[in-house]
Parts: sequence; C-alpha cells; structure tokens
Amino acid sequence: MAASQEEDALTQAERAEREKAFYNEKGATSYHKIRLWIWRALGEFNRDGDITEFYDPAGKVVLDYGCGPGYLTKYLIEQGAVHVTGIDVSEGEIEQARIRAREDGLEDKSNFLVADAHATDFPDDSFDVIVGESILHHLDLRVALEELRRILRPGGRAVFLEPLWHNPILRAGRALTPSARTPDEHPLTSDDWAMCAEIFENFRHEERELLTIPLMPLNLVLPIGAQRRLARRVSGIDDRARNRFPALGKYSRITFLVLE
Repeated sequence: MAASQEEDALTQAERAEREKAFYNEKGATSYHKIRLWIWRALGEFNRDGDITEFYDPAGKVVLDYGCGPGYLTKYLIEQGAVHVTGIDVSEGEIEQARIRAREDGLEDKSNFLVADAHATDFPDDSFDVIVGESILHHLDLRVALEELRRILRPGGRAVFLEPLWHNPILRAGRALTPSARTPDEHPLTSDDWAMCAEIFENFRHEERELLTIPLMPLNLVLPIGAQRRLARRVSGIDDRARNRFPALGKYSRITFLVLE
C-alpha cells in the first residue's frame, strides 16, 4: 500500500474511532440537552420525514446505513421491506437497535452490525435500497460514495438526508453548540453535490427548509397549534421560492440525495 493510501486509511480509522467514542459516550455530555433545544426550535418546520417520498422499500432488501438505535427498521418492514440490515460504528447504538427490534418482534427480518461505513465488508451488489439520515456528513464522502456504489445492486437506489453548510445562520448555530455534534462532521456543500454526480451517473437532489430558518426561534415560545399553522403557510412559500430561484437551494437546512 502506498504511503498516501496508508495515511488515508489511518485517517478513516481515526475518524471512525472518534465517531464511535462520541456516540458511545454522548449520555455523559450535554448532547441530549442541546439536541432537545434544537429539535424544539425546528418544531413543525422539520421536514426530515419527506425522505420517504424518495424510496419504496416494498419487496426490497434494505440497508439502513448509519442506523443509530434502529428507529427506521419498524417503518421499513411495515412498508414491505423483505429484510433490513442496519450498520453503525457505535456498539451502544447497535445494542439499542437490537433491543428495539426484539421488542417489536422484528428479529427474523432484521439484523444489526457494528461496521465502519467506509468499508462495510458486504459483497458487491448486496442491497436494493440503501437509506441514511444525517450520516454521510460524518464520513469521508468520496470513500463512502464509492462504497455505496459497490454494494448497491444495479437498478437500486440510495437515498440520504443530510444537512447543508451554506446558510450563515445555521453555521453560527453550529459554532455555538459544539457538543451537539462530532468534531469531524461537515455539512454538505454544492461541491459535494458535484462529487455525487461524478460517482453516480443518475443523481439528483432536493432541498427543504429555507425561509423557515430565521423563524426557528419562534418555535421555542409558540404553542404547537400555532407552530403548525405557521409551518403550513411558510413551507408552501418556501417550496415556491426554491422552485423559482433554484440557486437559493443550497442555503436550505437539509438536502435529499438520490443516488442511482
């Protein structure tokens, strides 16, 4: 192995160890408290759930890439997935995923493995659908994308929800809450979209939550009913604005990546 390859492999291993340590130890830090405030601020503006518009697990063998505590497994199987495999670098998260699957009676249709997402050890062409939420921005993106292409079956689809870097309000928020995120994570940029297109011949992306970003503090004081009314109104305007001015999309909070 060349010296540069050895250095790259070491960097990936070090990154994986830092990620593992962070998630195994997050219960002893302010992570949960700060994340709770972040989720409260997102409130009804949160459109993470739109990811389900981009894939259909029915009849498919699915990989939950960066599965965390296995929140997605039950949904995937209820929607018809033949089998769900979940991988995560954290032993603690995988143990929680196994417990959740056992409690839900889904052990026969799922399995969970501690694995480095850069090098999964799965055979080529293993999965029909690969789905991940807020995982790629923790990884060496090029290495991860090449691994995804290797294990995705011909005609398959990988779909990811990831945060974006460009909005200055979000960058300021991240700077003020370092314990809510790992040291190596890097929200995606427009250059990362170009990399996706380089590696996957059929690639597209869609964004959500642009005009809602400066309104997020309101969710800390508004009752839930008022949040929902505001979200319905602003989200519609938000979609129309991004469709009319596509260049603004990179300033959104999240991007959905569709890789084929």
